[in-house]
Amino acid sequence: MKVAVIGAGWSGLAAAVAAAQGGARVSLFEAGRVAGGRARGVATDDFSFCDNGQHLLIAAYGGVFELLRRIGADAAMVREPMAWYMADGVRFQAALLPKPLNLLLGLLLAKGARLPEKWALLRDLAVLSCWQKWGSGDKSVADFLAEQKVSQKWRDEFWQAMVWGALNTPVETASLRVLANVLADGGGSDFCLPVNDLDNFLVQPALRKLAECGGEFVPETRVGRLSHSNNQIMVNHQVFDRVIIAVAPYHVAALLPEDWAADFQAAAQSWRYHAITTVYLRYEHSPQLPVLMTGLAHGTAQWLIDRSRLNGANEVAAVISVSEQYGSLKADEWAARVHADVLRVSPNVGEPVAVQVITEKRATIASTPNRLIFNQDNLNARGIFLAGDYLNERYPATLEAAVLSGFAAAEKVLQAALNDKNIYKTNK
Repeated sequence: MKVAVIGAGWSGLAAAVAAAQGGARVSLFEAGRVAGGRARGVATDDFSFCDNGQHLLIAAYGGVFELLRRIGADAAMVREPMAWYMADGVRFQAALLPKPLNLLLGLLLAKGARLPEKWALLRDLAVLSCWQKWGSGDKSVADFLAEQKVSQKWRDEFWQAMVWGALNTPVETASLRVLANVLADGGGSDFCLPVNDLDNFLVQPALRKLAECGGEFVPETRVGRLSHSNNQIMVNHQVFDRVIIAVAPYHVAALLPEDWAADFQAAAQSWRYHAITTVYLRYEHSPQLPVLMTGLAHGTAQWLIDRSRLNGANEVAAVISVSEQYGSLKADEWAARVHADVLRVSPNVGEPVAVQVITEKRATIASTPNRLIFNQDNLNARGIFLAGDYLNERYPATLEAAVLSGFAAAEKVLQAALNDKNIYKTNK
């Protein structure tokens, strides 16, 4: 079976590798020169490495680590117990105990909060956990915080930072259900940070594995609108048995046959997007931040990653989620704001000697309450499958959601091939 995968982001890479390992002849098309999509390495001479965004991996999520296993990647990363360190607020670390006792003890030993405040946060987390298991429907995180009468301290020092970091969506419009799923599955687990760029971490090993399985990578090839005839699909005048579309959601409708695109366009009109800006600063000496990931409840940067603790480089990678809230800042304005944040926790760091600012304007689809998930059954029946982080009902638009959707699309394709084979045998 010939399978075309359109889009070589992480969902497309996962789909291509899984389909090829399942026996399909895969062609992976990519409009750009390199693979990786919105999570790729960016060429730089001034930094140890730059990615199109700072990506944190949660050890409890299995999709990305399953893909790493499948491609045989020798993924170099730093793995640390979950820690919540707000330089201007509360600080705690998950204890070395089974979940959820690790988080319970960690919060009780937290610094920067009085015991009644700690019990209040634990109570709210317990209420959310019960609602996640037995509650129905969905609502905004802001509504939940209002119902629980959450203090301004915890709004600033925990909930807002958590929602921005996990969902890249404002608290006022963020899905409580999705946040609850993230906390239930990943709360208190270890986190992992790659020590080099995402190309070497996953993208290139995935492309090598695809080639080993007989697949091909076709970069710098823009695919036009698909056409369908006699149970086969034309992709740039080539015939394929199945197609997996793994591009950003705002590009999908332009690929679908015209008579099939309207339903997707109708769904896509209800979706909104948020930006993420990553600011890289290099200093002459080690920034010496308090911990590997230092948070700020009241700063431009929400998280500062100290790369001297990651790979020995005198660099800071700063994450600004929902970054459109600051308007259209220029690179030097972003750098000045983030440098001011660094000075708050490392006053003797000196001036930065190199700066790199990367903004992804439509980094993620907003995780809003009851967000519509497109039903692709009709497309699947015609041999077209979708993959992308926007298709996962449980998680926000993350690398984990992207990889899981790629695996799911490949599984559907391989199952369809098996069904075709069984039908052929029956008819024969």
